[in-house]
Amino acid sequence: MKGLVAVTGGSGFIGRRIVERLAEDGWRVRALVRRPDSGLSDIGAEIVHGTLEDAASAYALTESADVVVHCAGAIRAANHETFVQINRDGTLRIAQAIVAQPRPARLLLMSSLAAREPELSAYAASKRMAEDGVRQLLGGQAEFCIVRPPAVYGPGDRATLPIFRQIQRGLLLVPAADARFSLLYVEDLAEIVAHLLEAPSWNGEVIEPDDGRGGYRWTDLARIAGDHLHRRVRTVPLPWLALWLPAAIAQLMGAVLKRAPMITLGKLRELYHADWVCQATSGTLLSAGLPPRVAFDNGFAATLAWYKERQWL
Repeated sequence: MKGLVAVTGGSGFIGRRIVERLAEDGWRVRALVRRPDSGLSDIGAEIVHGTLEDAASAYALTESADVVVHCAGAIRAANHETFVQINRDGTLRIAQAIVAQPRPARLLLMSSLAAREPELSAYAASKRMAEDGVRQLLGGQAEFCIVRPPAVYGPGDRATLPIFRQIQRGLLLVPAADARFSLLYVEDLAEIVAHLLEAPSWNGEVIEPDDGRGGYRWTDLARIAGDHLHRRVRTVPLPWLALWLPAAIAQLMGAVLKRAPMITLGKLRELYHADWVCQATSGTLLSAGLPPRVAFDNGFAATLAWYKERQWL
């Protein structure tokens, strides 16, 4: 065994693949879960039942750990306060538990590329707050690094399933904006985490990993998907004003009913933001030793096949 790695969010799309990859790599894995998860147990993960709201659960998770990979968080919430409670405060409890240990673990914080633009949405602001909190709490006390993935997709992802359904129908509704964005296949993200855990030291670096192909436009995705499907996939640009009123109503209803809406004005600002392309950093921990990453043409084919095999499409 390489050591003990504690993981939050192991039941989620990204977290589960990270748990699987680290277990395959020889790590002993401990996972924090709200409810029983036979899938994690089958992988061989040690289970800690609890939540990020509970400091005792955070301490039990991080006890004797060599590394903590914090993936848990909210991508949808009823309001700004809920985003802060989950994404910032939950992260701070993990960081506080780490520094309370006799031998503090290293922390890999799975953030989001949205943290680069905290003014756009409550989600983006809460992710930046989490990053800043980690810097303040762990600076000089424990090693950490911050990973800001772009849009992550792959087998098992329900968030991007509606996009694949539109593509299969040959008609893709997209924001009417000249936006470029990076993509990352989920298997590659898990490989990147495994690679980072092998680094001898971390220095608080912020890493924005992508598939190595630079930015895509929505028309690029439609063309690549159409080449695979051997037919044209048309894009239909939606102007901002066409979505503003539905987003405003959904946000208001979410606040009243205390339920997380599918779209908000903040999410709309994220969708229409012009630049979600990952930025390379000099001296990055990812500078060497990684195999070539999966571009969207191959990632699309593998994900589509997985969806069809399980009759999600």
